[in-house]
Amino acid sequence: MSLHSNELVLGIDGGGSKTLASLAVHSEGGDFHVVGRGTAGASNLNVIGITPAATAVLRAIELAFQSAGTQPRRVAALCMGMSGAGRAEEQQMWVNWAQENQVAEQIDVVTDAETVLAAGTPEGVGVALIAGTGSLAYGTNQTGKIARAGGWGYLLGDEGGGYQIGLAALKAITKAVDGRGPETSLQSMVFRALNLDDPQALIRYVYHPESKRSDIAALSKLVFEAAENEDPVAIEILQQAVTELAELVQAVVSRLHFTNENYALALTGGLLLQQREFRVSLLERLHSQQREPSSVECVDDSSLGAIRIAIRRLNAAE
Repeated sequence: MSLHSNELVLGIDGGGSKTLASLAVHSEGGDFHVVGRGTAGASNLNVIGITPAATAVLRAIELAFQSAGTQPRRVAALCMGMSGAGRAEEQQMWVNWAQENQVAEQIDVVTDAETVLAAGTPEGVGVALIAGTGSLAYGTNQTGKIARAGGWGYLLGDEGGGYQIGLAALKAITKAVDGRGPETSLQSMVFRALNLDDPQALIRYVYHPESKRSDIAALSKLVFEAAENEDPVAIEILQQAVTELAELVQAVVSRLHFTNENYALALTGGLLLQQREFRVSLLERLHSQQREPSSVECVDDSSLGAIRIAIRRLNAAE
């Protein structure tokens, strides 16, 4: 395929579990069409370090060019929406890497929440809510004011995310074992999933040096399954998660002075994309609290938002 470098832009969605690169051809007016995609491993530099994170990003880019049927080359613009890059020093690390590897003429590094917002709302105005392993709400209003809530990590926050749901299930099990809480089907389900036959083995599992947050977050699937089977404890855990996520959205909506039915909402993350009833419960909660969005968009590929940001800033520089 004959592709001119000055027409090419790259959008990166770098997350804690995978990295997606989309290669697109842009035209005047901000339109674009994707010509190649590549997927590689995790690229959150705070979790795995800059070297393996950069390796994953480079691999995703190479695969995007490969799927487009052309050789990797320097493109006109690059936007990287990176998990774990919320601070200026982290963003500068990625800018330095992209410059050293001559990835693009113009380089922008933003948070993954910004690319979700760009992918799911008109002109990037509104609120983005991420609920996967962790949780975060981020928004921008018509004046350009920015607000965010959550994103404090698994020790300080991430309420409503998969990790906290999984952890809540484990805590509910320990209370049931002690007689401090009600019995729950989560006990047998979790023990079966983890291949445990003794409640005390939970201590070994949770505190083992090789135990991963993603493993505990994966237990959230069992909570949804138990809730479908009308387990009261599981239902309560999910209701609390909905409350926490609604509070994140409300905090951003209030600080940006959005009114009811006067903002666009972009949703992403495994919990919101894969669990329809959970997503509906969240929207119903926002409606009941007079914080209903005017539109809702589920974003399953925020690298497209990164492309939009890259083109927008490329056009502004001309």
